[in-house]
Amino acid sequence: MTMNTAIRQDYKQTLAEIATVLPPSRLEQLVDFARFLEAQIISESLLQEESMAEIEADNEKWDALLATDEGQSLLEKLANEALAEHQAGKTRPMAFNNEGRIVPG
Repeated sequence: MTMNTAIRQDYKQTLAEIATVLPPSRLEQLVDFARFLEAQIISESLLQEESMAEIEADNEKWDALLATDEGQSLLEKLANEALAEHQAGKTRPMAFNNEGRIVPG
């Protein structure tokens, strides 16, 4: 077993032990945070792979879509869904660190 694998196993065991004593609401937060960290790694990886020209081209496509009636209808639908989730108490405030990155709230 390599050192990296041993360390990973130690972390897995530690997380499993922590998870067994957490109440369901805190366990849900632990999973949410793990997914947040996973998404952050994916985002950073994607940013490293995309050139500035590709990002600008993608932004132009979004601008063109949002300038259409279809795009505005889609935005309105998404806004209504978000508002309904908020009114149902399914949302949480966003928090940011000093670098402007989203952090668990």
